[in-house]
Amino acid sequence: MIISHQNQFIFIHCRKVAGSSMKVCLAPYLSPEDLMLGSLQEVWSGEWFTEPRILREALSRDGVRELASGALRGRSWRDSLNKAVKRRHKRRYGLSSSGHPPAKEVKSAFPTEWERYFKFCFVRNPFERAVSDYLYLCRNSSDSISFSSFLLRLEKIGEDHHGRSKYDNWPMYTIDNQVAVDFIGRYENIADDFENVGQRIGLPGLALTASEKRRDYPVPWHRYYERGDRERVERIYHHEIEAFGYQFQPDCA
Repeated sequence: MIISHQNQFIFIHCRKVAGSSMKVCLAPYLSPEDLMLGSLQEVWSGEWFTEPRILREALSRDGVRELASGALRGRSWRDSLNKAVKRRHKRRYGLSSSGHPPAKEVKSAFPTEWERYFKFCFVRNPFERAVSDYLYLCRNSSDSISFSSFLLRLEKIGEDHHGRSKYDNWPMYTIDNQVAVDFIGRYENIADDFENVGQRIGLPGLALTASEKRRDYPVPWHRYYERGDRERVERIYHHEIEAFGYQFQPDCA
């Protein structure tokens, strides 16, 4: 998420829509008073630990804690400080998720900005996004489960195999099931839609760069689907599928 007072916009970072790449692109235009939660490890990829704003985070209570914890786990200092920033602001603003909070919570935490600023997000075909999310969650796991098992758990108990319950992007840009943002771009048309956003927020000529998180599928995404999986995705992500007319279209992969 980004709250930019300088350019008066709120970027809602939905999952698996190249949101980190968008943050990297927008970061140079943010002022010290603006707020970015998540993806700081990528924004800081070319910067040194001794940069003043980075050093301030490192010397904070959360920064010291996360750096110590990260050192024991082999985590980079950038990843550790990104986590520290998210932890602090999650606590400060009462958010249930630091990187992907629901729209209702953002509006409550920033009521004036919510009313005045341009709010935007991006969505992605849930049939493909479910596979992308599954592969991301299993990337470092030694106890990987099948895609079908991943979906079954989401449908039956409302959380994935890592205990994460916030897997659906729909609440991030809706309130009471009504769209609450000013613009929704599509991952399938990301270059043009992001350029449109740039025009709307007074930053023409924005161009995306590839995120270090981006991974190619080992096999085409539709080949992860087994019998019953398509119907499970339709039930789990029915709001987005109905709202945007998404379909299971392997030819568009």
